[in-house]
Amino acid sequence: MTSKDIADRLAAARGISKAEARATVTAVLDAIADGIAGGDVALAGFGRFSVSRRGARPGRNPRSGETIVIGPSSRVGFRAAKGLKDRLDRR
Repeated sequence: MTSKDIADRLAAARGISKAEARATVTAVLDAIADGIAGGDVALAGFGRFSVSRRGARPGRNPRSGETIVIGPSSRVGFRAAKGLKDRLDRR
């Protein structure tokens, strides 16, 4: 499912235009992304998005075998809420 599919379903469910639905979906996803940049985002009944940061660490260049420094990075994690897990288990 893509964001376009979500917008189409929203438009059908709420009786709004597809353009309005796409704008709404985009705004919600932007708000979630901005929230994640500042910390955790929890959506009741759906789940929690969180950021974990990894510091710089030594690594190896697989081609030359040379030791290199891998820079710090961030990754987004998602933990499903009980309500979402239960809904998936019913399928």
